[in-house]
Amino acid sequence: MRHPLLAALLPTLFASTIATATLVAPATRPVSPAQQVTGGHDHDRRSSSVFVSSEQFETLAAVSIGWGAAPWRDGYDATIDVLRGSHYSRLGNGWWTTFDTIGAVEVGGARIEAGSWYLGLAVDAEGAFRLLFYDSARAMKARLLPGTTALYTGEVKPAASAPLAFARDSLKEPATLLSIEITAEKQAPTTGKLSIRWGKHELSAPVVLHLAGAK
Repeated sequence: MRHPLLAALLPTLFASTIATATLVAPATRPVSPAQQVTGGHDHDRRSSSVFVSSEQFETLAAVSIGWGAAPWRDGYDATIDVLRGSHYSRLGNGWWTTFDTIGAVEVGGARIEAGSWYLGLAVDAEGAFRLLFYDSARAMKARLLPGTTALYTGEVKPAASAPLAFARDSLKEPATLLSIEITAEKQAPTTGKLSIRWGKHELSAPVVLHLAGAK
């Protein structure tokens, strides 16, 4: 089911997908793929990172999220419930939204192991959001891009998913560009928050960082 980005929160964000065409040559010549180049510098790419270190400056935890900051458009609120019951919805525009961590992290109670992950969203029949985690190495070997049909149809399953709380119309200052932030409490570095803001809406989940060397 293809549709806008964050259903109930972020509706409509499917950026263009790289298409591959084929050029059929005469029968006496081998078939060769047509070649076209798209892309370039991504001016809309953003990132949010959190690091936790010991007093000896040893890195105990590090997490970074990167995304394409799609602009909010008038009328997106009209598609609030479009993605109920969806398998997948794209998060951000351009390249995959990425999630890299050097240690295990819990997002909304779901444990995400150290590694590199690609993110998407899903909304169940009751309208509850989940953050989807796809193994980046497997996705690349399978040639999966964030707009790939198999993701929307559910043929490709996420390695993990985390529940997100949806706070509709909760932001006093609208986020005109998609904003994703991960933070850790200075007084309690193992706890933090993941927040996704777009328009006047916010998706969020508590975060627990598992520090290196901690039992």
